[in-house]
Amino acid sequence: MGFKDDCMTAVRDIIKTDFNARWAKVVPTTDTVAQKDGAVYLDAAYLYADMADSTGMAAKFTAQDAAKIIRAYLHAVSRVLRDRGGEIRSFDGDRVMAIFIGDDAANQATDAALRITSVVGDIVHDQLLTYSDAYYDEWIRSSWRVRHRTGIDVGTALIVRAGVRGNSDLVSIGDAPNIAAKLSDFKGGGTTIISDRVWDQLSMKNSFKNEECMWKFHGEVQIGSRKETVCSSTWKRPYA
Repeated sequence: MGFKDDCMTAVRDIIKTDFNARWAKVVPTTDTVAQKDGAVYLDAAYLYADMADSTGMAAKFTAQDAAKIIRAYLHAVSRVLRDRGGEIRSFDGDRVMAIFIGDDAANQATDAALRITSVVGDIVHDQLLTYSDAYYDEWIRSSWRVRHRTGIDVGTALIVRAGVRGNSDLVSIGDAPNIAAKLSDFKGGGTTIISDRVWDQLSMKNSFKNEECMWKFHGEVQIGSRKETVCSSTWKRPYA
């Protein structure tokens, strides 16, 4: 058979094959989800951390200097996510996604986001400023600095394995991963953006500091093709 016939057969088989779905209490990996019919339901908090203005960065820096900035950002954010109990499941350019599970998933994800704000501003920026001449020069010239936004939502997701044999990855389907990704693009607030579902599950530690609310309430805003009630925060939680 030629390419067209092979592709038609493969797509037809995918459409006709029922999922062998199961509920999970741990975040799956590619080797625990079958390529043919595997599917896992998971109650989780999804977190997307996205470096802001990567287009501007590409215009201001050489490819190698931009690569160092992205690597420094992703490395530091990944360290925070892993330290706070998140399971990293994808990288997309300058964006990283992590999944948090358990009864306190929303608080774990939010704590991680507040710490990401601290690490990006107090470690990544300062180290780049000290050891990258190109970054220092651009900071002096235009005040450009590494920035980010983190989006979080909670809910049930269906995780399947997509792609072709030898080149496949896990894909999360559901409101939580979709909305969390879009919240990381929300430009109307602070560095951490959450849905009202996350807010409803937050502890006092992640809601107030010295009796001051850490969050700004934006009401219903357009997120992609739907409206969501959104809160944002500029607060950070430094590491000791």
